[in-house]
Amino acid sequence: MSDAPRDLAPIEQVVPDVPDAASLLPYPSTLELTPSETQRLQQFQTALIVIGQPAGGVLVCPGNQIGVEDASRCAYAAKCELLRAGKAPQNELCPIERELAIARFNGWAATIGADPRALREDQRAVIGELTWIDIQEQRCSNILARGEASRLTQINVKDSNPETNSWISWERVIHSNAMLLESLHTRRRMIMKEWMLTPEQKFKAAKALGKLGAENDISKKLSARADRLRSLDADVIDAEYVDNP
Repeated sequence: MSDAPRDLAPIEQVVPDVPDAASLLPYPSTLELTPSETQRLQQFQTALIVIGQPAGGVLVCPGNQIGVEDASRCAYAAKCELLRAGKAPQNELCPIERELAIARFNGWAATIGADPRALREDQRAVIGELTWIDIQEQRCSNILARGEASRLTQINVKDSNPETNSWISWERVIHSNAMLLESLHTRRRMIMKEWMLTPEQKFKAAKALGKLGAENDISKKLSARADRLRSLDADVIDAEYVDNP
C-alpha cells in the first residue's frame, strides 16, 4: 500500500450548498382564503413563532356545553363567567387562558430581563416552558377546586360487577392533578435554578460579583465581631462577684 498522500478535494466541494430553510417546505398552492382568513392564519403562525409552545397549548373553548356532565367540561367550567352568562365562545381560543398566556409570557420575559419582541432562542425556550407550566398549573388548580377533587383525592376502582357495573373493591388515592401540580412545581424550580432566578441563586450571584448591599455588609461585620468574641481565651469576670466579694 502506498503511503503517498492523496489529493484532497477543496472543502467547498465536499460540503454541499445548504438551501435556504424557507425553500425546504413547499407552501400549499391550493389555499383559497379570504383576506380575513389569511390574517387570522398569519396571526396564529406568528404567535407560534414568537410565543412558542404556550400559544399552541391555549384551550379551545368547548362552548356553553348544555347538558354536558360537569366532569366532561373544561378546567375552568366551575368558575367561568362566560359559561354562566351563556356566552362561551365555542371553537374559539379560551379568553381566560389567552390572557393568562400573554401575561405570563411578558412577566417571565421581564423577570429574566429580556425584551419579548427580541428574544434569543434560549430565552424564548425557557420563557415558553415557564409560561406553559403556569398554564397547566392553573388548569390543575381549577379542577382541584370543585367537588370531590377539592379533597385532593380520587376513587380508584379496582374491581366491579360486569353485569351491574357496581363497585366491588376500590381505594381512595391522591388525585392525579395534585400529583401533576407537584411535578410542575419541581420542574419550575429546576428551570429557575438553572437561570439563577431563585432567591438562593440570586444571593450567590450577588456574592460572587460583590454586589451585596450595605445591610448585608453590616450583618457580616456583626457576625465577624461575634466570632471574635467567641474566640477570646480570657476569663469572663462576674461583675456581681467583684462588687460583692
